[in-house]
Parts: sequence; structure tokens; C-alpha cells
Amino acid sequence: MRRSRPLVASACALAALTAGGCGQSDDRATVRSTTERFLAAYKADEGDTACAALSQDTRKELESQEKKSCAEAIGDVELKEGAVDRVEVDITNAKVDLDSGETVFLSEEAVGWRIAAVGCKPEGEPRKRPMDCELQA
Repeated sequence: MRRSRPLVASACALAALTAGGCGQSDDRATVRSTTERFLAAYKADEGDTACAALSQDTRKELESQEKKSCAEAIGDVELKEGAVDRVEVDITNAKVDLDSGETVFLSEEAVGWRIAAVGCKPEGEPRKRPMDCELQA
């Protein structure tokens, strides 16, 4: 009887690790597609679609800064075009590096993954000021 408990515990631990790995892989795919959808909409001047990918706080910040609706203001944000190069997910936050050198940050909200900051570039010493973003909440 004692031998079955460690086997059961090991099987449960393996199942949990496997499920966790699949979830993170799914999150990476969703983060990638959210970023690509935003970038395609931005490039095509489809403000409503681009804004739908932004977090609520990021949309509010853009509208506050530009004094117009998100759909009208998103085109004023200066972004370099680029393809997704690398995706990192850490629980409810994600970082997407583009081949243009810019970075996009996302957070998981009740409605799914949304962009919290875009057009981010390294600036200065990383410990003091790691990124300067064109748009962030």
C-alpha cells in the first residue's frame, strides 16, 4: 500500500506540470495573436480594431492625452513596424519583443490578454529606466 501513494502523488504532480505547460503555451499563442492583430490593425489604420486590443486603462490614457477617441488617436502613436520575434509569459503579464527593436507589454484581464504598453524601447541603464514607451497606462 505504501508504494501506491508515491506513484499516485508522482502521477498527480506530472499531470499538474503538463497541464501548466499547456496553459502557458496557449497563453503565448494568445499573446502573440493579440499583438499581431493589434499591429495589423494599426498598420491598416483600423482604429476600432487596434483599440479593442488595448487594456481599458491604456485606452483611457491615450484618450486623455490626445483629447479624442481611441480610434481617432491610435494613429498618432509612433510605432515601428515589426514582426513578433519573441514572446514571454509570466502568469498574468507578457512581454513581446518585435524584430524592429520595440517591445509590447500585455496583461491578462477578465476579458483576455490586452496590451498595456506599446512602442517600448530600452533607454539608459536598465536598472534605472528599463523602457520608454510611446503609449502606456
